[in-house]
Amino acid sequence: MKKYLKFHPINKEYRFKFSVLKTMTYGGVLWGLYNPMHKGWAIKAEDEINIFPFWISSAQANKYAKLHWPSYSARKISPQDFRESLLPTLKRFNVVPTLFSHKGRRFQFSPHQMYHFFFHPSVLDVREA
Repeated sequence: MKKYLKFHPINKEYRFKFSVLKTMTYGGVLWGLYNPMHKGWAIKAEDEINIFPFWISSAQANKYAKLHWPSYSARKISPQDFRESLLPTLKRFNVVPTLFSHKGRRFQFSPHQMYHFFFHPSVLDVREA
């Protein structure tokens, strides 16, 4: 006789996180908001913390910029930009990388997690294969 396990449905938060991670695995490109005049990425103060907003879609990033930061535009976050510019800044100023979704949901990472999930050499090798 077969035994069946009873699985409990996962809650909405974990379902959202899984969906985000799955989408990023397939897409492989992240977008932040950049101001060419100031030569810097957007960092937002919110609830007594500083966050670095990023998106998996340039369209979503541009839409957010038009509404909230008109002097910024979407820019692809290259591995080199992340390693040389963003990662040291995020760590030095305790900035929390935050993925913004098209539905207004947000998913926060530590700088180390952002590096590990998106810019670690083993992740980049898989994307290029």
